[in-house]
Amino acid sequence: MKAIVVTDQAAGTAGMTLAERPEPDAARLASLEGANYGDVVVEVHASGFTGNELEWPSTWIDRLGRDRTPSIPGHEVAGVVTSLSYGATGLSVGQRVFGLTDWTRDGTLAEYVVVEARNLAPLPGDVDLTVGAGVAMTGQHSGVTLSSHDVANDGLPCLPHHVGEYFREPVDGPVDFLLGDHDRRSESQC
Repeated sequence: MKAIVVTDQAAGTAGMTLAERPEPDAARLASLEGANYGDVVVEVHASGFTGNELEWPSTWIDRLGRDRTPSIPGHEVAGVVTSLSYGATGLSVGQRVFGLTDWTRDGTLAEYVVVEARNLAPLPGDVDLTVGAGVAMTGQHSGVTLSSHDVANDGLPCLPHHVGEYFREPVDGPVDFLLGDHDRRSESQC
């Protein structure tokens, strides 16, 4: 598969190159020997990238401190599930999804990416895939995720931090929202 890879941290974005990388092996993922429990292979239709992730240690080393270059940057993704590993639940092959990849694994600037199912959510059919990739990080960092079950004391819907519930059914009539970060509530309305 084609992917954008980085091999030299000092080169920054100038060091990004298009390269051939092995495709995720769906048959191996489906077996107990080859799977990371709960992984999903996603055919990438839209992806997000921020240049400063080339400064993050996780772009260059894994959780055990081992070099992981060449690595594929990008963490926001929207696409279609092509296969499920053992233990992956809540998603199905052919389903449109969006979400974030793990920081210490290859990213989304590729034709395919392996993502933990728990880091993905279904993307409604009326939402463009580029929008789906764009809201994954936005929803995580800004805490602007609509959740119909989290209502502040004054009855206004609160917007907590939870990417998987960003897209909900439309609300009838005018809506005011409280901005919230995790369990904290902001007094401002938007």
